[in-house]
Parts: sequence; structure tokens; C-alpha cells
Amino acid sequence: MTQTATYCRIGPHVLRLGGVSPLEPDTLLPSLVPFVLPAGEGERADDVIEVDIRPGQAPGKAEDTFPQPLSFEWENVRCTLRRRADGSYQIGIAPADNPAAEACAECAGRFRRNTIFLPEALRPMASFVLNNFLMMIYTFATAERGTLMVHASVVCYDGRGYLFLGKSGTGKSTHTRLWLRHIGGSRLLNDDNPVVALDPATGQATVYGTPWSGKTPCYLNESVPVGAFVRLEQAPANAISRLTSTHAFAALLPSCSCLKQDAAIYKGIIDTVTHIATRIPICHLKCLPDEAAARLCMQTVTQAGGQP
Repeated sequence: MTQTATYCRIGPHVLRLGGVSPLEPDTLLPSLVPFVLPAGEGERADDVIEVDIRPGQAPGKAEDTFPQPLSFEWENVRCTLRRRADGSYQIGIAPADNPAAEACAECAGRFRRNTIFLPEALRPMASFVLNNFLMMIYTFATAERGTLMVHASVVCYDGRGYLFLGKSGTGKSTHTRLWLRHIGGSRLLNDDNPVVALDPATGQATVYGTPWSGKTPCYLNESVPVGAFVRLEQAPANAISRLTSTHAFAALLPSCSCLKQDAAIYKGIIDTVTHIATRIPICHLKCLPDEAAARLCMQTVTQAGGQP
């Protein structure tokens, strides 16, 4: 592959991908293509998140200072985070049945300077591995800068974005499809991992499409002001209520990706969620998977305004 550097703007932040380019004809990361900056624009960006991609094994596993191992499994892989004494991190991703074949990301400078090592054994799943490394690096690098990676499905309607929250299986994508089918003028912005960022000058929250959209291929380099957040709950009847600031905070926080074990990152998430919960409508929708639920939700959130 060609040795090069590619710049991508995701939300208000810029990623620099160096080393082995993922955007050559092999196209390891097609979802990033809509976010690539024109030649020369990325070089002028400030505060860039640097990511170098290298073939081969990492130099070795980091000595972990976490009191307890921090790891989790999904889609037949295991992800492990290790923190060194100097505050840098190592993230490992390996097949659950072959932990020795581990790809590693070495992350320094509060996740601003990163190197991903991709062993040959993981080439068949390179796109999956790189996408997940980039999503985690982006999330952790921007958490202290007023940016949230939110597990949500987002609909754009009448110039604003409405984010549907909830645990896996609660019907976020289903509710989104009901809007798309029954609410004229609505369209999908992202179906799994949008970014929400605060403008430090105005306090306005904006939701952005990202290269990460779960199993729905929706990779839009677009943004709209946040209209409302809606936490969904399956129920035998449709009912919606606007939450107070305290309950709004509790409804939004579980849907935000974060690293609780890092005090600065977690404080950044808390500060941003607190700001949003006191200024932007957050509702609780108990619902059936039907047209009436979508219409009730639309009518409520588009009329919401003022302080919770």
C-alpha cells in the first residue's frame, strides 16, 4: 500500500491518518471517504488527532496500572485497555478464540498521538479492527473538548436533529424507520454512533453524522442543531413526557461512550451532559412500534422549548 497521509473531519475535529493509507484501492475504510478533507485543508487544521497505521505486531503489551483488567467482548472479539504509569494507553483488539493475534493501538498525549499496529493474521478483519480503533481514539481524544459519541439513532426533521436513545433492543432503529415512513420530510442522519458537540462560543449543541453507523450504512458528512433527545421504552401504550434536568442527565449519560476509569475524560463527559441536560429538551417516550408513537413523538419534540 502507498505511504501517505489523509485528513478527515468528523464533527468539529480532524483526524490525520498516516502510514499505510486506508483510502487506497484496497479501501479498508470506505465509510471514511465522505469525511476526507480536500488537499491542503487538513494541513492547516489546528489540534489534529494523529493516527499512524503500521503493519505488524506492537512492540509488546503494556504493563497495566488499572486496579482490575478493563476488557469487554463484542462480535467475537475482545477489546482490552491498558494504562501505563505515564498516563499513556494501549488498546488491544483480538479474536476471542485467538488472543495472541492482537492488533494494538499505542495512544499518547491524551489520545492525540496514536499508532495502530495491524498484524498480518488480522488482515481479513482489518476494516472492522481499524474502524473500532478509530472510533475509540476519537471518542477519548474529544471527550474533554465538549464532544460526545452517543449510542443513538438520529432523524433530521425541519432543520433539527432528534436523537433516539435506549439500550440495545429497545427499538431505536425501529422508531427511526417509523418516522421515515410516516413523517414527511424526515431523513436518517446516523443509525448508531452520531457525534454531539457543544460550540464553546454559543453553547449550541450540534449533531453530526459519522463514519460509524452500526449495521446501517449511513455515513453522512452533515450536521444540524440538536432539537431534542428521546429515551425510548417499550410499553403497551404510547405516552411521552419531558424530563426535568436531573432526570434528563440520568437519561442521557448511559448512552454516551466514555472511559470512566480516566478522571479527566469522565469529567469532560459529565460537564457536557450537564450542559445539555439543562438546556436541551430530553424526553421519555413509552411506546408501541406504530405510527401513532412516531407522530406523538414528533408533535411533542418539535414543540418543546424553554428550560426543563
